[in-house]
Amino acid sequence: MGIRQLAHELHLSIGTVSRALNDRPDVNDETRARVKEAAIRAGYVPNQSGRSLRSGRTGIVAAVIPTRTFASTTDSGLFHVLEGARRTLRAQALDLIVLFRGPDEDPLENLQRTVQRRIADAVIVSQTTTADPRLAYLKARGVDFVAFGRSGGIEDYPFVDFDFETMARQAARLFVADGHRRLAVALGDPALNYESITVEAFRAETQRLGLAETAVELLPTRDGRLTAAGLARFAGPLVPTAILATHECIAGTLYADLGRLGLAIGRDVSLICTFPAIDTRALVPALSHFSADLDAVGVALAETLTGLLSDSAVRPRSRLVPLAFKPAASHGPCLEPQRPPSHGPARRPAAERRARA
Repeated sequence: MGIRQLAHELHLSIGTVSRALNDRPDVNDETRARVKEAAIRAGYVPNQSGRSLRSGRTGIVAAVIPTRTFASTTDSGLFHVLEGARRTLRAQALDLIVLFRGPDEDPLENLQRTVQRRIADAVIVSQTTTADPRLAYLKARGVDFVAFGRSGGIEDYPFVDFDFETMARQAARLFVADGHRRLAVALGDPALNYESITVEAFRAETQRLGLAETAVELLPTRDGRLTAAGLARFAGPLVPTAILATHECIAGTLYADLGRLGLAIGRDVSLICTFPAIDTRALVPALSHFSADLDAVGVALAETLTGLLSDSAVRPRSRLVPLAFKPAASHGPCLEPQRPPSHGPARRPAAERRARA
């Protein structure tokens, strides 16, 4: 049913029906209620194209994510975040759509097409890099957006991010307190901005605790797995005894990568994951990790966006979400002297070492 037929059945003008459906103040409450009840009964759906032309708004928020997020376990937590955002936006009569970016597409060019086609009123940008050109582009065009993650080198933009600095400092203290002196951080490829934040805070805390600047090394990965150079680091006698993995996918594959070298997580190498673990709950030993309420993160993203889209002169504030440590059996005390995996007796499991300590 169209608005003309709805107006005819109610014996009202088209203008009155339109104003009632749009909650205009020049329609009395009784007429407004009668129009809305009739619209619900008739299954009336407004012509969104016409409304968009009149208002300049689509009522849509777009989140652009890589297709590999959908096709693999990588970033599975992002969908929990988006659900929180979708529900909150829907309560404000806004719809969330997800646009996929293929591995063959440049992130900036992909975003530019979305903006130029005026698909959405606002954009959620994720997987931010240092000096992310997408954020600079959106700022220059005056497009409303919120970044899920910070971008070093870009100033004055709305974001929601995890408190990686506090998390990294806590992980460093845990490793050092357990006697570890050869530490590593396993990074994604390419490394995202949050990983740079994590490495900087982790290194600063280990040095504050008395370790040398060279005590922390970086382990490169590709598609979540250690590269040949990363694997080579575990071939000699002075292997890293503790690893901070910057993503759940990286943490999960370290179990297999190090296992092929005869090293067991929780026995030979302590492992902590920096990110909320969604798809690693079946790992043995259980993975020590930091966690957060991902649904609440989505709510924060949506609230920031609705604040930007409102007529309020108050600018929504950016938010840092705390991460809570969830200890498990993948990390524990370091026993020295450390021997190569092919020499001497195997080290006792982490749980047994803690019981003897």
